[in-house]
Amino acid sequence: MAEPREALDEVGQAQADLGRAIGRARSGEDRELAGQVRERGEQISVLLAGLLKLTRVHAPDNHAFDTPVAELARALAALDELLGTVHLVTVEDQVYVNDVRIRTDGRSGAKDLGLELSRHNVGGISFHRPLGDAQLRKLVGALSSAPNATAPRRTLADRLGREGLGSLELQGIFRFQTTVDEGARERAPEMVASRLLALVAEAFDAVGSGRALNPLPLRRAVLEAIEIGFAVPAFWAPFEGHPPHAAHAAEVAFVALLTGRAAGFAAAYLQDIGIAALVHDAGYLAPGLGDDAASLQRHGVEGARVLLRQKGFHEAKVRRLRAILEHHRDYADPAGRPSPGGALLRLAEDYVNAVRFYGAKITRAAALSAVQRAGGAFYHPALAQLMVNALGAHPPGSLLELRDGRMVRVAAPPASRERFALPVVQHADPATRRPVGPVFDLPSADVVARAVPG
Repeated sequence: MAEPREALDEVGQAQADLGRAIGRARSGEDRELAGQVRERGEQISVLLAGLLKLTRVHAPDNHAFDTPVAELARALAALDELLGTVHLVTVEDQVYVNDVRIRTDGRSGAKDLGLELSRHNVGGISFHRPLGDAQLRKLVGALSSAPNATAPRRTLADRLGREGLGSLELQGIFRFQTTVDEGARERAPEMVASRLLALVAEAFDAVGSGRALNPLPLRRAVLEAIEIGFAVPAFWAPFEGHPPHAAHAAEVAFVALLTGRAAGFAAAYLQDIGIAALVHDAGYLAPGLGDDAASLQRHGVEGARVLLRQKGFHEAKVRRLRAILEHHRDYADPAGRPSPGGALLRLAEDYVNAVRFYGAKITRAAALSAVQRAGGAFYHPALAQLMVNALGAHPPGSLLELRDGRMVRVAAPPASRERFALPVVQHADPATRRPVGPVFDLPSADVVARAVPG
């Protein structure tokens, strides 16, 4: 049993920890937090650039490094306390910390940081935990060394790993778009979908390695998809060549976002639901989880624990937590209804899974109808109806036989309420039933003879 003084010390420490947590919660994802990130980020970028310049005249173990290294360690620790993982990114002559742009006016050090990192083909560094003085000196020494001629970033990463800096993650070079054509290409639906799938795979790899999830790239990808809209074939095509878990996550996300937008959810809420949908199955990476019923029950809780590795609490994080924690809760659960985000994910995933497991035996319209009939018991009845309205009479991927004998695949949801039964389609190869050729509008509802499973 603890002595009275020890017990009081423990209580005091707990109160202090709670006070810091409340402080983080109050700061949220608002201007106050951005201001703190900007201030500390400016310190980090200026100090790191200055230390790299200092290596031109002194070795990193010189006493001249003592003060700036100590300041850099304190600034990193402060940001880690506020954010968790710290992402320092350079884009040409600009610097960002966790998606917050750092002021560089009159501070040449921050502008020079990108040039120093680019020698190793590095555009950013993710600090998954704070570094001490000795570790920072090793980092500065490695960054100031001559880059490898053939694989500079990989060689630098290998050196950092050997020197005990495996918690650092190096990013490639980032560039702004320079032409209208390049910008259009980067924002093309096919590119956005591919980038989103790659980000999901990277996020799962990071979580599987024990690193904290970084929601910022996922948020940007979700925002791009929302801005493009969902009546585009690229968001509904079979995601072949991508890991199955990434493809499943993207399918659930697009159905959830389509339905959420039909429900009139605010843009910020949609972004958080999109992030939650993309990582809703991350809990399966927890040790000991398989695909049995017990794992199905546990993976929501384990997924919430993945998000809890991010330090601090704010409204956006709580929305994502609740959605993942409740994405298998019934609407009529005696313990209480799920949050709108949880209800939306439950609805979207069950529809996607019904198509995945039973699509060879039933049509997508039948799967959608089964979900709608369960509204009020398993699903939020209004959201279930909105999903039907948004996916249309023939949901994306449906195989239709036309009256002239041709087969077509539905390529995207209806672009408007008026085209509820008139989606865009592609011809389907008679042998493989795979979509081929350009998309075209179904001219009228009466050209469809029947919907076919598969």
